[in-house]
Amino acid sequence: MFNPIDRLAARDIFTMPPLEVCGRMAAIPPEQEQQTINKYTNQCPTVVTYDDPIFLIEGQDPFGRTGNKLLGFLHALEKARKTGKIVGIVIDDSWALPVITTFFMSIQDGDVDEWKHQMEKTFCIKLLTREELPKYTDVVRRSAKDIFIYTGDSDDDLEEYIEFQTYHIRNLFRHYNNGEGVNSEKKKVRDMCISLDEMFGSDRSCLYSVIHSRSFNSRPLERKSGMQQLGRICAKSGCDPIAALDMQPEYVKSILRPLGMLEHPIVIISDGQDLSVAERLLNDPEIAPMLRLVPNRAKWIGGDITLAIMSTTFIGNPASTFSGFIAKSRLALGLDNTFMFRARNENGEWDNTCEEQCIFSKRIMRSNA
Repeated sequence: MFNPIDRLAARDIFTMPPLEVCGRMAAIPPEQEQQTINKYTNQCPTVVTYDDPIFLIEGQDPFGRTGNKLLGFLHALEKARKTGKIVGIVIDDSWALPVITTFFMSIQDGDVDEWKHQMEKTFCIKLLTREELPKYTDVVRRSAKDIFIYTGDSDDDLEEYIEFQTYHIRNLFRHYNNGEGVNSEKKKVRDMCISLDEMFGSDRSCLYSVIHSRSFNSRPLERKSGMQQLGRICAKSGCDPIAALDMQPEYVKSILRPLGMLEHPIVIISDGQDLSVAERLLNDPEIAPMLRLVPNRAKWIGGDITLAIMSTTFIGNPASTFSGFIAKSRLALGLDNTFMFRARNENGEWDNTCEEQCIFSKRIMRSNA
């Protein structure tokens, strides 16, 4: 149940501190974020009744890997907003809560009631048990796949879509896990900052770049689907259809050299299925001296996410929802130098073909938006 006092505090009193992730400051002014919080908090009902329309997330059958799951949750929030519903999540039977709470919003000190309150207040959702569900009279059910592909292909409301999605991404990062507490499956959570701490210690001002290498090599059907997705995105955005997949040294250097980032550490994160990108970069005399890999003791998906999001420069693959979540999060935190859409111009030089906001474009990204 939503607390009206919380809504009054958000509406009438400026209390929002600057957003900080692993000791690094976001570039969103607190005043600007407070205005967005006020806007969407005041649209959230203070009480959810049994007759209110619920857009339900349930079931243990997710659609895709980490990036898909995180985007699926964000798409569900958007679908509910557009249709005048409240997202309901079945606590003991949902693909969404384990992935959210593995990275964000851990349950602290076993206090499930407080965790539920914070989840409901932060995301304007309702957490339900399987026993409570029959009491609700207006419930819309969709599969994880249907929720993920909901977005459509129109950019008529792109500005508002970006505002709403980035608002909730910042909500996630205001509650990133630091290694304390458990997730919704009562498994101890890991520290989202561990990779950043392992690579750079207490130096929060260091400059570094992250390259996300996504191979699509795990299964033939996945590779075919991934290549088709990249081809569709590049046909709409003008990007090169293989550059972000191959990550050739010249492509990487075309980004880093003008920024002066070839003089600073370059970290590769990957799905671990194809080492050819790392091998090519290790064989390049300019890149190799700066190339870094996260040690196995500190390597995990959550650490990769934060390491990439808080980097000075990020180079990713627009067909990867993992890269996409990173790019969207960087935009949400006000961070620039994110490179996803590039191609050679008529002079043979690499240029950006689409703005950083294109990662949210339904026309370009379709279900990955």
